[in-house]
Amino acid sequence: MRKYYLLIWFLLAIGYAVAQSATDSLHHRKIYVTSGMGWGFALGETNDVLQAKFSNSLGLDISLANRHYFLYPSIDFLTFRYNQQVSDSGYPYDLDRGRSNFYILNLAGGIRKQLGKLNVYAFAGPGAGVVVEPRAAVSSPASKVTIETSTHLTPTLRGGAGADYQIGGFFLFIETGWLHNFRHIQQRPVNVLSLYGGLKTDVTKLKDNVARVIGI
Repeated sequence: MRKYYLLIWFLLAIGYAVAQSATDSLHHRKIYVTSGMGWGFALGETNDVLQAKFSNSLGLDISLANRHYFLYPSIDFLTFRYNQQVSDSGYPYDLDRGRSNFYILNLAGGIRKQLGKLNVYAFAGPGAGVVVEPRAAVSSPASKVTIETSTHLTPTLRGGAGADYQIGGFFLFIETGWLHNFRHIQQRPVNVLSLYGGLKTDVTKLKDNVARVIGI
């Protein structure tokens, strides 16, 4: 139930923010490193294959000339427990309780509104990912089972909404997102609901120092 309360809170906050005309003075000409921890939940029939395990994300929040808009490149490191549902002709046995990893590069853009020290935002954009699926390789003469991996590339699409709150030189944030893989897994469409919480750290001075050193 808690995740549904969070989603309702996000929708109400975004609706309230749209009605405001406050100027965003917190993110103007800023770059933040975002570091989040949470879970990714497979939706629909894919939930038979993928069950949520602890995951994390890393990205950059880059303000544009119009302070209400930002770029949000990020990488999701999603981990799932994997229960094979469709037999693979190259392996005599199906695998239960394995582990699957998704490495997703997201190239999103977003819009935000400021409410004092609280900001609400929404984002969307394309991406690309590497999906790792486990397989059970059985050696009968040696009486051994070896876990092998099958790796695939897939285009992706990700969107979401979140909120952050300023504390000193960084922000606490929480966000929810929807991730779609255009490549099926185990003959099932892949849609993942992600929930992250973490920190946004101001690295603007570091960027300025690097630019000064290289003469920009």
